[in-house]
Amino acid sequence: MDGMVQNYPAMENGKYFDWAATSPMCREAVEAYVDAAERYIGNPSARHSSGREAKQFLTEKRERIAELLDCEPSSVYFTSGGTESNSIVLGGLLRFLSPGNLITSRMEHASVSEFKPVLRNAGWQITELPSKGGYVGAGDLEAALNPKTRFVGIMMVNNVTGSIQDIGTLTECVRKYAEGIKRRIHFHTDAVQALGKIPFSFRKLGVDSASFSAHKFRGPRGVGLLINSDESLASLSRGGGQESGLRPGTENIPGIAAMAAALERALENQEEKLKRAEVIKSLIISVLSPVSGIRILSPVSSPASPYIIETAVTGVPSEVFVRMMDKAGYSLSAGSACSNNAKGKVDDLLGAMGVPASIASSAVRISFSPDTASEDAFAMAECFRDTYKNLTGVRK
Repeated sequence: MDGMVQNYPAMENGKYFDWAATSPMCREAVEAYVDAAERYIGNPSARHSSGREAKQFLTEKRERIAELLDCEPSSVYFTSGGTESNSIVLGGLLRFLSPGNLITSRMEHASVSEFKPVLRNAGWQITELPSKGGYVGAGDLEAALNPKTRFVGIMMVNNVTGSIQDIGTLTECVRKYAEGIKRRIHFHTDAVQALGKIPFSFRKLGVDSASFSAHKFRGPRGVGLLINSDESLASLSRGGGQESGLRPGTENIPGIAAMAAALERALENQEEKLKRAEVIKSLIISVLSPVSGIRILSPVSSPASPYIIETAVTGVPSEVFVRMMDKAGYSLSAGSACSNNAKGKVDDLLGAMGVPASIASSAVRISFSPDTASEDAFAMAECFRDTYKNLTGVRK
């Protein structure tokens, strides 16, 4: 399977280990993009033949994506990505004349966490669940639910540590409580780091909405999905009424075509890819963990994405270490690429997990894909190890 790398020029040097931030478009996505851009020139809202052809193509992609994600086509909305999808759902809460209680975790993506002050200013009460060790406990969620709760939002796979929440069980807790108060509570999950990496079924999870970004599974940047089955959800945006009014604006036909192609590819042989990723993750950890001063912060025995390894290079500021690795040709991350204050956000998130500030300040994230060759992963780990030893003088 390592031979797959030769088909993708962007990965030929084998030194890109920041896949959780963004991934290079796969060849299938590029070809689908070019084909759709050349073939479907009409606006899907137009009534002429070119417009009807574009609309039909859009319908076909919507139906196929719904099939892949196990949801109804009517619940598939095309957006610009996970951030906008999260914002649509959270923004919809602002229309309530009588704000209630929102429950979330301290480990959410910036597109969720930075929306909290907006909701607080609008009168919403925000409950942040503890996430010791990187996980939200069902007992903590049950204790937080109250008659004023209208919304629960928990990220499925954390973008920093890779911890996987048991969304199905958490959803069941909310549904059971909602039955008692005889009022629906909207459950949303940010599944950006999940899709294409771990098995996903909208129907089985039982959530009301979920957000995704194409560029996390080798699709193009600037296009994504919102899956929503809550008919009461309304967007604050206004426009031409596209996407049933939930996301107005002319649809990005080439981007959607490329996203659908990338999704098809990402979901192929997923079990085999997961096993291979586990092998690579174990290989990297086996090289790094014996070194005194290098800590593995990602969960090892608990459910976690095999594609993300959060480390700490004790005694070295993470920005310094990432810069040194960059000089060696390797792309790693000191924080989430989606925030101007990425490092600070990571420190806060790790602090919520119980990681001391002195350790969090040296956090470095390694992330890869099924297309990462094991020999490249080993070479990166050796460079990581040696760079740390050279910076600190550690011998073991």
